[in-house]
Amino acid sequence: MNGTVLYFFCSSARKSRRSTILIHTLFHQVVCSSDVKANSIAAAFLGALVDGHIQRSQGHWDFQEDDPLDKTVQKILSVPDDELIEALVEAIKNSGIQELSITVDGLQENIVYSLFQLIREATPKSEFLLTTQHSFGEIPHGVTYIEYDKERKGLHVRHSPAYILANSLI
Repeated sequence: MNGTVLYFFCSSARKSRRSTILIHTLFHQVVCSSDVKANSIAAAFLGALVDGHIQRSQGHWDFQEDDPLDKTVQKILSVPDDELIEALVEAIKNSGIQELSITVDGLQENIVYSLFQLIREATPKSEFLLTTQHSFGEIPHGVTYIEYDKERKGLHVRHSPAYILANSLI
């Protein structure tokens, strides 16, 4: 598998769980992009989550043998964003993706840096397009960034000389 495109539109996701939904969606797209390796990609993702849980809990295992499967899976998937990102990176590595393009709409700044940095380390031939309504301080290297309506918003604050001249002639 050479080139893969992943995409996510955060503006349609609930704000409180946006980063978790983003990572799960990208993971699902990675799994679906490989018919042959889907099981090993999922195993790499879940293995990274379990390993992260063991490290975080320092050997204290909070899973019960008699827990229903859905409860156990929910515990595994309800980990902090940084562990989900690391698991996603393991899935990408396991998939054999060599070139990756990711387009994300509406992502908040708090997850951008770690997500893009870790994915770029796993897949050096990565390109990222980020579109959002929020302005960002510093954009990570290698990320193309488009702020919605930036030009239109600027017109409300200050007018171009042509606009001022045209309105003064009326």
